[in-house]
Amino acid sequence: MPAIPWSEELGLETLSLGDGLCSMRLSCRPDLTDGGGAIAAGVVASLIDHACGGAIMSRSQGLSISTLNLKIDHVRAPIATCAVTAWAHCYKLSETMAFVRAEAWDREPADIFAAAQGVFAMNRPVAR
Repeated sequence: MPAIPWSEELGLETLSLGDGLCSMRLSCRPDLTDGGGAIAAGVVASLIDHACGGAIMSRSQGLSISTLNLKIDHVRAPIATCAVTAWAHCYKLSETMAFVRAEAWDREPADIFAAAQGVFAMNRPVAR
């Protein structure tokens, strides 16, 4: 994936990318944590948003995208000092929109702490 300044600032690591799927990991750093030492909810939202974007980009031949709606259900708080991983699947791609599901976990993929559903706009180049 192309370098995105905010993802570089967060230190997001792409684990896998292709065929509408993307998996990304974020290490726990003190500047990204909440008062309890776990990765803050807003940072988790950025991780999920980036994983969703990666899943879409892997199917869209490099078109730019915009997040229209991203709903995240925080099932529980992430475990303090643990890295977190997000996995996203672009399950439907149309001419104008992409639909994605995602999950985030800390220690085990079967024990998610957040689940998400998103809709993204497919931005077409402007004709000149």
